[in-house]
Amino acid sequence: MARLTGDIPGQRRFKVGMVGGGQGAYFASYHRAAMRLCNRFDIVAGAFSSDPDKCREAGVAFSIEQERIYLSFEAMAVAESCRPDPIDAVVIVTPNHLHFEPCRLFLRAGIPVICDKPLVNSPQEAYELASLADRHNTFFAVTYTYQGYPMVRDARSRIQAGELGEVRFMYVEYLLEWLASGVEGLSKSLAWRRDPEKAGPTGALGDVGTHAFNMLEFLSGRRCTNLNAKLSTLVPGWGLDDTCVVQLEFEGGAEGLLWASFAAPGHRNGLRFKIVGSKASIEWCQESPETLLFTPIDGADRIYRRGQSDNAAQTLTFTSLPAGNSEGYLEALAVLYADFAEALDAGADWRTVTTVPLPDIHEGVRGVVLSQACVESSQRRAWVPFAPL
Repeated sequence: MARLTGDIPGQRRFKVGMVGGGQGAYFASYHRAAMRLCNRFDIVAGAFSSDPDKCREAGVAFSIEQERIYLSFEAMAVAESCRPDPIDAVVIVTPNHLHFEPCRLFLRAGIPVICDKPLVNSPQEAYELASLADRHNTFFAVTYTYQGYPMVRDARSRIQAGELGEVRFMYVEYLLEWLASGVEGLSKSLAWRRDPEKAGPTGALGDVGTHAFNMLEFLSGRRCTNLNAKLSTLVPGWGLDDTCVVQLEFEGGAEGLLWASFAAPGHRNGLRFKIVGSKASIEWCQESPETLLFTPIDGADRIYRRGQSDNAAQTLTFTSLPAGNSEGYLEALAVLYADFAEALDAGADWRTVTTVPLPDIHEGVRGVVLSQACVESSQRRAWVPFAPL
């Protein structure tokens, strides 16, 4: 049964608060839409903006009770942890450099956290959050949205079932064109990505490259162990890297290559992967997310389409619309929120209940440490080990 088809009797609903995400906040609106599609979450509290008037305005627009519209996340963490009916989780959708403090305070208050990606900009902060979450076994998820596409999960199922044979090589690219014409006239939502105080030590790598890296580990079930990176700034005046190429080595001997760029004309949201095995290869592209190309040795190419009977057995449970009605980014994020609902419903056993690995705090840590390792490798022009704690 698909999980995004409406109310299912007996399913628990979860009360959530939101930090950030006032009116006009770009990605926060996607989170709210995904929660509505998932139909397991109700936003009942929030600290939506550091501006009191904008915070109150957002709370009223979202039909939040007055006493649960908080003018700071600090006040929200304290008040909600003391209520007889506290929120079941908090959703953090502040700008990247403002993730750490709200995550830390809500973890200390014993409240599960769902945090937009990236987790934080500093490995030290990432490790501190992971330690807090692990010490108290508190649910903590990071929204690596692309894991939620049904045909990405179909690809994972086929790889894990051995349909490709031994995995030998993995390729992923995430190419965008918005910086190709230069830095003049960039909107605020894009221009901050060249500021290391806000974006962290890397640009394209830390922003979209981490999505690409996470995709390879999710698909293969293998951890990267070593990498060799070249970070480049091709667009004058940008500052941080706008293009990166990273060679990767994985457990079991598989090799990989990651290519990410903000300045690749003709690519609107170009996340694409190809996994090459000893028996077959498999390919998927985010701009055509409904299909999966499977190419075996000495056999006809196969195109698997979402919602068909030849999908891997579990894929149909991640599908929300009938075949032929395209699903996209919002549905993928809603699938993740459905995973999060299952995990929250399981309480202390949350790590074992979902059918695919959750993008948890430790996946978030790996994304943060990836930037650090790639900067070191690029500066040294050398292979470096990749072994987050």
